[in-house]
Amino acid sequence: MKTYLSLFLAAGILLACNNDTTENSDLTKDTAHIEEPPATGKVLRNTDTFSVGNKHFTIEPLAASSFSKQPTPDYDSTEESLIAKDADRIQRKGANLYIKLNNGLVTQLTNNTLDDAQYANYFYAGYIPEIHQHLIFGGYYESSDYVLVNADNGTITHVWGIPVISPDHKYVICPSVDLVAAFNYNGFQLFSYTDNKLVPEGDVVFEKWGPGQMKWLDNKTIEAEYVELDKDMNEVTKPVKLLMN
Repeated sequence: MKTYLSLFLAAGILLACNNDTTENSDLTKDTAHIEEPPATGKVLRNTDTFSVGNKHFTIEPLAASSFSKQPTPDYDSTEESLIAKDADRIQRKGANLYIKLNNGLVTQLTNNTLDDAQYANYFYAGYIPEIHQHLIFGGYYESSDYVLVNADNGTITHVWGIPVISPDHKYVICPSVDLVAAFNYNGFQLFSYTDNKLVPEGDVVFEKWGPGQMKWLDNKTIEAEYVELDKDMNEVTKPVKLLMN
C-alpha cells in the first residue's frame, strides 16, 4: 500500500487538492490530503516499446553506461547543509519545515513521527532552478516519495523520484525502481513543463524491470539503467537508451 500524508499548512495558505497537485491561496485550511493517482500504464512483459500518455518510447541497447554507482541519499545527515544554502527561504524548526515563497507566503510541512499509518517525515533535499521547484523527500509508513513545491506560488506535486529535466526544460522524468520490496512504484512519471507549471503527461509501471538512474542525452533521448532481478533475486543492471516520440 502506498500512503500519502496530510500536510499541515501555515496560516494564510490553502492547499486545495487537484489530483496530485495543490495550489496556495490567501485562505486558510487546516489540512489537505493528497490522494495517490492511479497509474496510467502498466507493462507486464519484456518489450522494447511502450507508451506514456501520448508519448511513445523505444528501448535500445547502449554499449556502455556513463553512470557511476550512487550511494543511497541520507537526507537526515545532509538536510542541515542543504537548508544553509537556502537559508533565506528555508527554515527547520523542530518537526516543521518552512518554505518562503517568492510571492511572500510561507508553506509549512509538518512531520508526524507517531508509529501509525499517518507517519510522515520530511527532509529538505534542495532547490531545482530549471523548474523553480523546492525538492523535499517524504518518508511514510510503508512508502516514500518526493514532494515538489513551486517556489513562486506554492503548488505541491508528489513525484516518484528525483526529477530529471530535459535540456530544453520542456520535459521532466521522475524514475523509481523497487523490484523487491514493492513499497514504491517501479516505473516513471513524465511531466511537461510550461509557463512555470508541471503538467502530468502520464506514468508507467513495469513488471519485469525497473529504471535506475536516468539522464537526458538530448531532448528526445534518455540514457537509463535497465535493472532486472536474476534467479537469486539480485539486481542486474545494463545500459539502455529510451527514444521518445
